[in-house]
Amino acid sequence: MLNNIGSILSYILHPMIVSTFTFWFIIYQTMSTIDNRDLIFFLSFFFSTVLPVVAVLYLKNQGLIKDLDASNRKERLLPMAFGALFFLIGFIILRKINSPIIIQGIMFCSLINTIIVWLITNHWKISIHTLSVSSGVTIFWLLDYKYFFPMLLILSLTAVSRLITNSHTLSQTIAGIIIGIISTYAQLVLLFI
Repeated sequence: MLNNIGSILSYILHPMIVSTFTFWFIIYQTMSTIDNRDLIFFLSFFFSTVLPVVAVLYLKNQGLIKDLDASNRKERLLPMAFGALFFLIGFIILRKINSPIIIQGIMFCSLINTIIVWLITNHWKISIHTLSVSSGVTIFWLLDYKYFFPMLLILSLTAVSRLITNSHTLSQTIAGIIIGIISTYAQLVLLFI
């Protein structure tokens, strides 16, 4: 039963859902004066979620990955490379249309965090789920949103779900959290805030 709950939480707290929610919340709930709000959200969603999902489905269909989660460490490398490419293109486009600097920053963080995870994954499996959620928590903390503590609860649930499904070890889960926080904080503070 715990395994089923962990699996459900893992799907609900999937990195692509977390990314979509983060962009949506910041664009629609905190930026009332933003121009081209729908276009900016569409571009953020398209490059951070739609294209990576299409790439994973294509790779699965071609037999290049065994499952949609790319559970095998080595099989994660190609989907992450595609993801980094999509984040790069998304960042360039968001920059060209002068989207809010924080939106550009989040897309940039997605790019750099994906590259960091790709480099680590060459040698060791790390929790992308906890990295993604801890990155979101860091974004909300830096922007001083009142939803920081609920995000911490979500991060805790994510970590527990990855452990009870045996998707990751404790060290892989904690490493994802630490890298997500440090990397996102450094990038946003040094380059975007």
